[in-house]
Amino acid sequence: MGKIRSFLAGTLAFLAALALPNASFSQLDTKSAGTESCFFHDTFENGSDGWEGRGGASVTTADTAYAGSKALTVSDRKSSWHGAMKALDADVFKAGVEYSFSAAVLGTGKMMLSLQYTDASGKNIYDHIADGVSSGDYIILANTEYKLPEGSGYILYVETEEGMGDLCIDEVIVSDAEKPVPGDFDSDGYLTSFDLIGARRALLSHMSGSDAGINMNIADIDGDGSFAVNDLVLLTKFLLGQVTEFPKPVVTTTFTTAPPVQTTTTSPVNAGSYMESIRDKITADVPSSVLKNAEGKIEHITYFSKKANRNKGANVWLPPGYDSSKEYPVFYVNHGYGGDESSMMNGMGVREIATNLIKSGEAVPMIIVFTNQYTDPNHAAQTGNGQADVPGYDNFVEDMPDSLMPYIESHYPVKTGRENTAVAGFSMGGRESLYIGMKCCDKVGYIGGGAPAPGIFPTKDQFMTHPGVMSKDEMRIDPPYSPYLLLIAGGTSDTMVNDFPKQYSDLFTQHGTENIYLSVPRGGHDSSTVIPLMYNFIKYIFKAG
Repeated sequence: MGKIRSFLAGTLAFLAALALPNASFSQLDTKSAGTESCFFHDTFENGSDGWEGRGGASVTTADTAYAGSKALTVSDRKSSWHGAMKALDADVFKAGVEYSFSAAVLGTGKMMLSLQYTDASGKNIYDHIADGVSSGDYIILANTEYKLPEGSGYILYVETEEGMGDLCIDEVIVSDAEKPVPGDFDSDGYLTSFDLIGARRALLSHMSGSDAGINMNIADIDGDGSFAVNDLVLLTKFLLGQVTEFPKPVVTTTFTTAPPVQTTTTSPVNAGSYMESIRDKITADVPSSVLKNAEGKIEHITYFSKKANRNKGANVWLPPGYDSSKEYPVFYVNHGYGGDESSMMNGMGVREIATNLIKSGEAVPMIIVFTNQYTDPNHAAQTGNGQADVPGYDNFVEDMPDSLMPYIESHYPVKTGRENTAVAGFSMGGRESLYIGMKCCDKVGYIGGGAPAPGIFPTKDQFMTHPGVMSKDEMRIDPPYSPYLLLIAGGTSDTMVNDFPKQYSDLFTQHGTENIYLSVPRGGHDSSTVIPLMYNFIKYIFKAG
């Protein structure tokens, strides 16, 4: 431990020297002239730059700058969503176009750079552009390839996941979408001494075990696959003019003998044996590291639903490193009652978990489709009457295989077959995922339910009497379509669905359908139960074959 402390002390001293060089730095433009545009760069040196308080919060400028002398301070927050906001010019910002967003923010806890907009139906939609965890120091929230969703009235804002403490915002930059430039820590398109300051802060955070807000495409300046002191040394030399370019990233190529061609079958492995092999690895403890920044790309699609006889929407998440020349398995995610295709994209950890497990090699790269389950030919939107709306949810058992899956398979490079198809969801979405898993067992091999709602079999709860869509005796998935993974999670503090998740699991077990039940201590009818479900599910799907 003494050696570690000594090393850190020496490193800190060295970084301090790098942060305050005696030499004069030049400003180097990393952008090709005329190919990219900066739509605005808010420094708050001369005022609020068009930013206003959100939800009653107050904004002022103060001497709390990340760069320069001033920053925007947000105070009087009465809720986590209270923050600072700025309307985006409708003549400049267009739906379907990719832009680069970045901001330096300071606060406590998870900070979020978000977007509010109005969809075609007039509903307000909220999306997170970037997020990261601040411990009282500035962090950079950046997404260099964010596509504006279909809609209007775009408002950019900064909020927190929880808490009501004051925030500081500085160096907000919005420009054309761009690829991350090594060394450009403030994402302004230039390499300057400010980037060296940002690099120092990022490395100190990295060495302390936190990678919040660190983009390795920016931090790994020497291209050796890691972030270390030598990256800062190289950035310093570049700014001093001692080197004129950075090394290309190291790429290791491995040559192997091509495996023999195999024919895909409906059941390439014994499903039960795979589930048994991972049963003891399923855990309710989710590492905080997998809930950090979500990456990847979101595309909103519209497809024609035969069952609803109208167009419906979905959001498609493409993983980090997505390559359209490759094929990916598909994971369909279903929302709870009252939700839509955007409901599970934020707050449930799906994109964050998928991002981090894929990047660490713990999950198979996949495409994720966030669905809108409500499928009623007589109503375009849910009525708000739970009893009346339920059939519209149950209809998704036809809409998904007959309309949504064919659309995805014809528009994206996806692998087909039940061994490459997964479905899971929360609450009503968990119930429908189990229902789909049983009715479409020839098409779906991986099934998950987080706090699944009652109503698959006839029953009664505190809200309504459920007629059911099948009998208890039909709660089964028989060979040759036994699921590779059937995972159900229930929270011990869930007073909404109570023990119905365990009842589902027990019925499957009684009827010979292998499954895994995950009891989440203190889990409620919310993300506290869904996140453990998604962590385990994403980690182990598409690996049985």
